[in-house]
Amino acid sequence: MNREKNICSECESEYFKNSSKMMDLCPNFAHKLFDYPNCEHKFENGNCSKCGWNSVTSEFLKNQKE
Repeated sequence: MNREKNICSECESEYFKNSSKMMDLCPNFAHKLFDYPNCEHKFENGNCSKCGWNSVTSEFLKNQKE
């Protein structure tokens, strides 16, 4: 897997560039807003070892109801 990091243009979280189905959006944001598949996160040292997401989220998503 390519481990090149990217920054989500919406929530500014880190993630591995090729782990998201949407350009410039982390897998979590793409999932929450557009229902793309999300990673089954496995956190190690603050980042998911699978997708690189660092669990940062936007105020917009924090205010959304599940």
